[in-house]
Amino acid sequence: MRDTLTRRAALVAAGAGLLASTALPRPALAQGTKLRVGGTPNYGPVLPVHAANALGLFKKQGLEVEFTGFAGGSAAMEAVAAGEADLVNYFPPGVALAKQRGVAATIIAAGTLTPRGWKIMAKKDSPLAGIKDLARKKIGVTSNGSTTDFFALWAGQQAGGPVSRIPLGGGGLIPGLLSGNVDAIVAYPPLSYRLESSGDGKVLVDLGAAMQPNLPDVWVAPDSALQQRGETIQKALVGIYSAIRHMKQNPDWTIRFIEEQSKFPPEVARLEFENTIRNLSDDGSIKEEWVENSLGLARLAGLQDLPPAKSMFSTRFLPVTPTDV
Repeated sequence: MRDTLTRRAALVAAGAGLLASTALPRPALAQGTKLRVGGTPNYGPVLPVHAANALGLFKKQGLEVEFTGFAGGSAAMEAVAAGEADLVNYFPPGVALAKQRGVAATIIAAGTLTPRGWKIMAKKDSPLAGIKDLARKKIGVTSNGSTTDFFALWAGQQAGGPVSRIPLGGGGLIPGLLSGNVDAIVAYPPLSYRLESSGDGKVLVDLGAAMQPNLPDVWVAPDSALQQRGETIQKALVGIYSAIRHMKQNPDWTIRFIEEQSKFPPEVARLEFENTIRNLSDDGSIKEEWVENSLGLARLAGLQDLPPAKSMFSTRFLPVTPTDV
């Protein structure tokens, strides 16, 4: 019960932050050909933004893209609410919560369809062997109400028994696991790749293979930008998905790029390419059932009165048609 109350308090606080953001004077939208794009730094699905800049794909579209790294999707969404970002990477339950709180924003393209690279992991010598062993165990998550929290709740449902979700922060997941403070963690990429390649952890559940399409990351734009600068947003999507195509077709270039951009060791960069980049959507297409699957995770966390799935996204720019480098 205390865990549930803590989670709800965190969600209320997050909503209050979004409301506060909407109450502030909003800066004018970025003008002309400049676009403000945001996401979690070094998170695989946002790497194509950096690749598009490096390859000159935004410039080819006549755009100047400024990327801002946020501490997480919630912070990126607060920037949208405050009028400080034109396009961000997030996930549907977070967008639904923001819309509940009055933030006018819409999902406009899919990143990954299933959580590729997201894994529930235990120490290498743990007696746990699979998802059924997780019932009544302690699972480390980044924070209450986060994507990791939702995935831990899903794991408990699949295990057939409750799980205790322990918020450790992103930097505390691996230390918490290795010290024995939790039995398992929900590890996101590239953290999962680091833990796996080091040999310190083992995979109990590969969420990318086990879960139905649930859009763990999507591209979101404020409705004001869509109304006033739709052509610019569309050009940005062309740049991003053109970079995705180039990255998929050129593995050696992509792995080197990931190493240089993210400062990952070669083995982690290769896992990032094989598990994340290769599984990014080719054209951003979205289905209502995928959004509904994602909102189902939010309901596991106790969120109620969510917007209908069909009201959450737009296919205005879909499918995106990539261009050559």
